[in-house]
Amino acid sequence: MAQARWRRSFGSHGSLARFAGAGCLLLLFTVPVHGQTVLYDNGPDEDIGYYRVNFGAATTNSFALAQEATVTNVVLTIYDVDDRNFPEHLKWTITTEPFGGSVLGTGFVGLSRLQPPYLTRFLFFAWKTGFQVPSLTLPAGTFYLQLQDVVTEWDTWAFWAESGGPSTAYHSEVGPSNDGVRLAAQTVSESFVVMGEWREAAQQ
Repeated sequence: MAQARWRRSFGSHGSLARFAGAGCLLLLFTVPVHGQTVLYDNGPDEDIGYYRVNFGAATTNSFALAQEATVTNVVLTIYDVDDRNFPEHLKWTITTEPFGGSVLGTGFVGLSRLQPPYLTRFLFFAWKTGFQVPSLTLPAGTFYLQLQDVVTEWDTWAFWAESGGPSTAYHSEVGPSNDGVRLAAQTVSESFVVMGEWREAAQQ
């Protein structure tokens, strides 16, 4: 587990960059894309740790919907080396169980840059990014957002930043076992926001 988390104990850096970028993210949520709202928020990057999400590793977090909704976008924070090494693509999957159950949606998508990168206390750079989901309608309930196969501009390791929010999270450093199930360990949860449209509100 210690190797999976890749924790470091360096001093804090980049506070001004963090505050400067916060306005961009606030604007995203206060003036959302037409018809969008925050469906689930697991909190911002707290600069407390991270889990790898490429080169065979995957991380999944639960999110709960109080009523039927259409998911259209996800916002999250990715760590990697250097402030020119933009995370470009990732594979997302929404399932009914961590690393299992029914697959409700999946895709390999490009990432949008939502604010300038800032330096973390681990000496990685943090990227606030987002991606689109092709209008996936889900009933009320609990689901899991799984991330893997992140591709950075320099093809380096990438990590999903921890928030310590209420989600239940699991991480796997290996591929599926012989029975097709990933071997996973429960972790601190990661930073992400699920956006979209509540279906009842859309029908009024």
